[in-house]
Amino acid sequence: MNEMPKYTLLEIERRWLVDLSALDLAPLPYREIEDLYISDSRLRLRRIAGPREVVFKLGKKYGKCTPLGEPITNIYLTESEYSQFADLAGHRARKRRYTLCGGSLDIYLEPQNELAIFEAEFSDERAARGFVPPFFATREITNDAAFSGATIAARIARA
Repeated sequence: MNEMPKYTLLEIERRWLVDLSALDLAPLPYREIEDLYISDSRLRLRRIAGPREVVFKLGKKYGKCTPLGEPITNIYLTESEYSQFADLAGHRARKRRYTLCGGSLDIYLEPQNELAIFEAEFSDERAARGFVPPFFATREITNDAAFSGATIAARIARA
């Protein structure tokens, strides 16, 4: 993809598996995220419940255009608009998201909370390449399709 699709932003990120035994998350605040990866599409419906508000959005990822970058579009929805999409066919995932060490730590809650992924987003690829992951990050999975959100949700659906 040479040209960015209209109305998109370039999401530049790196991702790692996490050793949860190296962390004490009990005192930290988190947001609970529910994702629906809509069947036969690149669309994701998301509900984010934080301590003070709930955010609803519909997003589309267009596929990688560089090893670290992917165009993405998000539309913020009202709860009523969200409910219009919530029953569509697709795969679901639920996770807790903690903000720490310059990124986000996602712990998947369904079917069990053994999968944890740390991700960091960047303004450019140079910054991404120079980022040193935190001590609890183990194997980098940035370009491993087995750990995309949609693939994880599909795996949860089969469990």
